[in-house]
Amino acid sequence: MTRYSGAMAFDEATHCPEPAYLDRASLQSWSDTNPDMRQPALDHHLIILHQGSPKRIERTGGGARRIVDALDGASTTVESGSIYRWQTQGPIAFAHLYIAPDRFADMVAENFDRDPRSVGFAEAIGRPDPHVARLFELMLASRGQPEWETVAEFYLDALLIRLATTSTNGAAFRMPSRLTLTRPTISRVRDYMRGNLAERISLSDLAQIAGYSRYHFVRAFRESTGLPPYAYLLNERLRAAKHLLQHSDAPIAEIAQKSGFATHAHFSARFRERMGVTPAEYRRRARG
Repeated sequence: MTRYSGAMAFDEATHCPEPAYLDRASLQSWSDTNPDMRQPALDHHLIILHQGSPKRIERTGGGARRIVDALDGASTTVESGSIYRWQTQGPIAFAHLYIAPDRFADMVAENFDRDPRSVGFAEAIGRPDPHVARLFELMLASRGQPEWETVAEFYLDALLIRLATTSTNGAAFRMPSRLTLTRPTISRVRDYMRGNLAERISLSDLAQIAGYSRYHFVRAFRESTGLPPYAYLLNERLRAAKHLLQHSDAPIAEIAQKSGFATHAHFSARFRERMGVTPAEYRRRARG
């Protein structure tokens, strides 16, 4: 996995947690920044989720000045190489997604059969789109969880596809016909999951087993099984944990590790969320 981090030039100190890294992308939240911000030439595409209450945004640059009233949850997109000055009237709270241009180009090429050299990243300011906002929020909400990277990659791919299909060039972007996986392919993916539960399993690993690009694999897997890969993997981890709870005397912390959960606490929370009881209580009931 390539760690990719973007940067913005703020005039004063900001309040922000550490960035979270994905494949050629990173996610970071900001608040209480200077309302007057100078943006240098970017080496990445930038997607901004505006948080808090509505605000007025003024953007100057490229020989033009624009003023937009942005609602809570609206998004702004900025293409790499752009240079702007931003002024905000209202709450200073937002999240940034920094996307390497080649990741966006690869996604469009693989999903829409387009030459990557023809791909542009459409800019917008304060654009309301509840789907983009929801996908952004799902990534933020899951941040810090042990399986965050796998879950976030799924949401990020969906977000980039949404932007591509609803951009100003969206008329040329159409999803290909329905994709499915054969039963033997699903079995290979499932067997790989079961054989490597104690290890970190990424979407790229699973796509390679299936012989698909990651983007096509996610769509085809969901069409074929009814579940996204990360949800299917969670079911496999819990299935293995239930078996060990019933048929072994291993400590629960050890079972958590063997099933692929980073901590005892995270395992217990996920198990109770799905089963309605703690692992210890499940073991007691299973043994009568």
